Amino acid sequence: MTTGGGVRAPGGWLIVDPWPAPSRSPKQQIGVAVADSPAGPFRDALGEPLVAEGGAWSGRMIDPAVFTDDDGRAYLYWGNGRAYVVQLNDDMVSFDASEVRDITPDERREGSFVIKREGTYYFMWSEDDTRSENYHVSYATGPSPLSPWTERGTILKKRPEYGILGTGHHSVVNTPGTDDWYVVHHRFALDGPGRPKGDGTHRETTIDRLGFTPDGTIRPVVPTLEGIKPTRNCSGHTKPQCSTSWRR
Repeated sequence: MTTGGGVRAPGGWLIVDPWPAPSRSPKQQIGVAVADSPAGPFRDALGEPLVAEGGAWSGRMIDPAVFTDDDGRAYLYWGNGRAYVVQLNDDMVSFDASEVRDITPDERREGSFVIKREGTYYFMWSEDDTRSENYHVSYATGPSPLSPWTERGTILKKRPEYGILGTGHHSVVNTPGTDDWYVVHHRFALDGPGRPKGDGTHRETTIDRLGFTPDGTIRPVVPTLEGIKPTRNCSGHTKPQCSTSWRR
C-alpha cells in the first residue's frame, strides 16, 4: 500500500519507506533505498531521512507514495494529518524543500496515492482512522500532479452486510495497454466469508475492480469477499519480470 512505494529510477530501482526501519526506531520519517533490481538487495541511498520529522512541515512524516508522469518527472506524496507533494530531482533521492506544497483536502487522514488516466490526474487518500470500521477512500481530480484539486467524494467504503469493514489505505494498479484498473486495499480481517474477526490492527489485504464513468469520474468501488481471480499464474517463476493481471 502507501506505507512504502517502489518505483523504477535512473540506473536501477528505489523504495521509499520509513527510516530507520520501525523495528529500530519509533521515529516517523521517510527514507529511500536503491537497488539494481526490483528484487533487491536494497541499500540506504542517503544514510539519513529523505523527509525528517520535526522540520518545517506539520503532521506525521509517513505514508510515502511516488507517481511518475508520462514525461518521466516523478513526484513524492506523503503525510498523515497533512498531505504534501513535491517533484523529485532527477536523481530520485532528493528534492527542493522550497517547492513542497500542502495539498490537504477536507477530512483527509493519510495514504495519498495518485494515478493519471486520459490526461486527468486522480489524487486519492484515506479518511477517518485505520482502527475505525468507517475508514474509507476519497479522491479529487486535477490538471497536474501538483494542484489545483477538485474533490469528488468517496469511492471505497465499508459493506457491513458482508462483514467488510475498515476499507482503506489503498493503492491502484493498471494492466498495461488496457483500461483495466484495480484497487488494492486493506480491511478488517475476516473469519470466513462475511464474518468479521479482525479490527484496525488485525487486517487483511484484498483487491477489487476500479471503474470509470464516461465523463471520467470514478465509479464507487464494490468491495467483494472473493476479490478477483488471476489471469496468469506466476507460481514457479523467480524472475521479477513475471507479471500478473487479474479478472473478476
